[in-house]
Amino acid sequence: MVGIIITFLVAVLGLCLLVVFSLRHDGTDKHLNDNQAYVSIVGVSAVLLPPLDAIVGNDDYRKLRTRPELKSVRQMFWRDRRRIVLLWLGELQKDVHTLWKFRRFLARNGLLVTFREEAGVVFAALLALLFLKVVRVAVFIFGPFVLHGALGNARLLVERLSTWGIAPLARVPAARKAEIEQEWQQLLAMGIRTG
Repeated sequence: MVGIIITFLVAVLGLCLLVVFSLRHDGTDKHLNDNQAYVSIVGVSAVLLPPLDAIVGNDDYRKLRTRPELKSVRQMFWRDRRRIVLLWLGELQKDVHTLWKFRRFLARNGLLVTFREEAGVVFAALLALLFLKVVRVAVFIFGPFVLHGALGNARLLVERLSTWGIAPLARVPAARKAEIEQEWQQLLAMGIRTG
């Protein structure tokens, strides 16, 4: 009985965080689409790669499967592509950590953030990290060509997190914004991303 109550409370908390996660600070729904301008943060790299089909497109792999005499080439191609996808997912995880450090940097510099924004960013970061870990395990086990949709969703989660992560920066005057961006670039140059 206690387990059911705890599960219910966790589910309610998760739904509340989901609502916080999906709302803007002004209470309107926030939907990202492909036509919106993507605002990048210096130090975030993996979401800025070419279209996902360039990484996990399986046309070449399907052609290799039709030629039994190229089995060793097909196996090498599969292993190499899996390694590339796993490296890319690892970079997305690093980007989530970089975005978290950037968000902390903004708060330390006195930028105003609301509890709703912070809860949304924390939930988005945790969700992105969990999703990336699960997808990495699945790619390692099943290969790079099975989870094309999940890989696109992983990229979208990090893009969404970066958009929400820089929201406080959009509310400051241009001079202060340039100063903060310069400080952040200096921190990156000193190795904050790896630290």
